[in-house]
Amino acid sequence: MPGRISRQLAETPDGIRYLSIATEVIKSGGGYRAPHRRYAIALGCEISYAKDFVYADGLDLTNRAAFEPIGISCRICERATCSQRAVPPLKAKLRLDHHFRAVLPYAIS
Repeated sequence: MPGRISRQLAETPDGIRYLSIATEVIKSGGGYRAPHRRYAIALGCEISYAKDFVYADGLDLTNRAAFEPIGISCRICERATCSQRAVPPLKAKLRLDHHFRAVLPYAIS
């Protein structure tokens, strides 16, 4: 969303909580037919510093349910029910059921 700032409260598996903000910037390549370059710009901090951020205004920093569970990388994340998973974890067994469809095309054991 160019020009808009997105806010997210997140928690890693080890219980550390964060506030992150992000936006998109589009740069013109020059002429009419030149491709446009898109950049995502993100900034985050541990939740203990969030009170110093104007972007935390209006967020309930004490409500555990407000925090999205996140992992460092899909390959090492152990959360089996993540709807944002891009790739399966390295150390898990996958179960395939061709007669069942869910968010992920496999189940993680």
